Amino acid sequence: MAHLDEVEREVLVRALALHRGNRTAAAAAIGLTLRQMRYRMSRLGVQAAGDGSDEGEEGSA
Repeated sequence: MAHLDEVEREVLVRALALHRGNRTAAAAAIGLTLRQMRYRMSRLGVQAAGDGSDEGEEGSA
């Protein structure tokens, strides 16, 4: 199971890098909702660059 987590973590990290930390765009690119993306990031300990708020992210104030 650890191998799958490692692969999933790498996919998330690459998608976030490609979209410059924008979780909404990265999630859409890999077929996830923002909610699924946030859950997986939390579970795997992945942080987006400048984590806190993404410009243009759903639900941002």
